[in-house]
Amino acid sequence: MSILYKIRTVRKLVKHKLIGKGVYTKDTHKKLIIVMYHGIDQHGQARYNQRFFSRHSFEQHLISFRKHFNILNAEALANGHLSVDKPNLVLTFDDGYANNYKYALPLLDKYGVHAYFFVTGLNAVEKKVLWADAADIVAHHGKKKSKITAGGMDFILHHEEFLNEGRSLTLPAYIRASSHSGYEEKASIMDQLLSVYDFIKDEQLNDYWQLMTDEQIRSAAASSNITIGSHGFYHNNLGSLSNEDAVAEVSRSKSYLEGLTQKPVSSIGFPDGSYTEQLNDTLAELGITQQFVVDYRFGDAGKRSFTYDRLGLYPNMGNTHTMVYKILHQ
Repeated sequence: MSILYKIRTVRKLVKHKLIGKGVYTKDTHKKLIIVMYHGIDQHGQARYNQRFFSRHSFEQHLISFRKHFNILNAEALANGHLSVDKPNLVLTFDDGYANNYKYALPLLDKYGVHAYFFVTGLNAVEKKVLWADAADIVAHHGKKKSKITAGGMDFILHHEEFLNEGRSLTLPAYIRASSHSGYEEKASIMDQLLSVYDFIKDEQLNDYWQLMTDEQIRSAAASSNITIGSHGFYHNNLGSLSNEDAVAEVSRSKSYLEGLTQKPVSSIGFPDGSYTEQLNDTLAELGITQQFVVDYRFGDAGKRSFTYDRLGLYPNMGNTHTMVYKILHQ
């Protein structure tokens, strides 16, 4: 073991101790970190995806976050009211799951912590399910060699993955790259997935696909700790669409959410972090002045005051203590 490796290890251990005592390294002062959650369930189930934390784990996060960070709400972020004494943190949730309302919101209210809930308009369609959740659940429960057809290609289920072997293309990868606007293609895929395994009939799986109802969205918006933002209308990857189609989808989402909440919607969490710089600028003109991405994709860091990068939080990042360390020193 080299001397340099030993020194780095000791430094990490010291930093862990400092963080545990509420002491920060110099480079974390004035820092703005935006984190992204997805689902919260009762037990931290990882059978279908790696995006869900247990309710207990999330509560431990909030306790630790309040100790170590200055947590911003939407107004403070918009006005640039950053603390110079503590690193600044913004919480966001993507996808608009009912479990956010059921498990996360009561804890956010309990600890007085603000978060953005980015939701879709899928309550307007027959199958109120995100395609990614349907694909994950069906790939886990479906019969081997089941087939889904999309884009003129057959995707065969093997090793819990729908794959077109000829193109080495998975079904999720195809959907993410699709330039089809609207919901017609996703509706066809959803019908096929449900014919392979109808998870909607299994109440034990509800936490892993159910979305907030319109009434739950209204109720969440009434909390001072929640800001409702757009997650697109159909959860299409907006960066894969034409600018015209992407703008139309976000405009529809904005109108839908403002009609529900009777509040202005000026934020968006891009589905799958997919966007274009042209879309950024067009949406800003429409009043979407807080735009949250995941990894700047076009070398555009710092170009726009209204775009914000995010760090995705996942259970495989370790315990709460380790997660705080990673957030501070990303």
